[in-house]
Amino acid sequence: MILGGRGAGKTRAGAEWVRAQVEGARPLDPGAARHVALVGETFDQVREVMVMGESGILACAPPDRRPRWEATRRRLVWPNGAVAQAFSAQEPENLRGPQFDAAWVDELAKWKRAEEAWDMLQFALRLGDLPRQVVTTTPRNVGVLKRLLASPSTVSTHAPTEANRAWLAASFLEEMRARYAGTRLGRQELEGVLLEDAEGALWSSRGLEAARIEAAPDLSRVVVAVDPPVTGRADSDACGIVVAGALTEGEPRDWRAVVLEDATVHGRLAAGMGRGRGGCRTPSRGRPAGGRGQPGRRSGGDAAAAV
Repeated sequence: MILGGRGAGKTRAGAEWVRAQVEGARPLDPGAARHVALVGETFDQVREVMVMGESGILACAPPDRRPRWEATRRRLVWPNGAVAQAFSAQEPENLRGPQFDAAWVDELAKWKRAEEAWDMLQFALRLGDLPRQVVTTTPRNVGVLKRLLASPSTVSTHAPTEANRAWLAASFLEEMRARYAGTRLGRQELEGVLLEDAEGALWSSRGLEAARIEAAPDLSRVVVAVDPPVTGRADSDACGIVVAGALTEGEPRDWRAVVLEDATVHGRLAAGMGRGRGGCRTPSRGRPAGGRGQPGRRSGGDAAAAV
């Protein structure tokens, strides 16, 4: 995993990694990989950035090892017979069928269908003794990227934009510093830092983890708060369900509140929630849902009264 700011050299690093996989000691010698997947957000970005860009594979390859681009077949073919196929992350089903021993994934964090495309690619990486892949991306707070970074099989490195300043226009760097130095956007896009907390959030991930407890005390009251969507399509807003309890014995300064569960669900229809089918559910794992329900009242909140 190569995380970096804009212009940090991620594309060049990805292109050189592909070369290291497919090239042998001499131009016609086989390399470690012979079947490579090149996956970007769109096919145009694969072609224009990863293959033909100023830091792409064709620009990095010396003349005697330079692959040829077969536009009609959307692939690169090296003199030693190695092949790299181009795929768009917007069409993850196209990754069904082919199989690879290496893959270069570019700008994973901005893919609109990241989960689907990533999963299909993993199923296709099944050739050779040790299939490998490299991800080059500017970080964003998306689930697939965070899960990859947390995986024990992931090795990550990081570079800010400034690390590549020798190859960037001085006026560009000056403008970026003047406009974005010290800002949240600058930390993400220039420093290449993964920002997991939403800007302006009342609670940070670090603060929530610090407040975590092993077990809830005996509670005076339990509340189930429901914020339902209007529709139940796959692209609908989530049906928010949060279960909280309060200990209100003794002096108010000694009262405590505990969040028991975030039981939020996606793609569920608000109508019918109270009839035990298709809709939002009460908390799992045997926790009590008694006490009080608090439905949301905006855009469809009336349906929560049925719970």
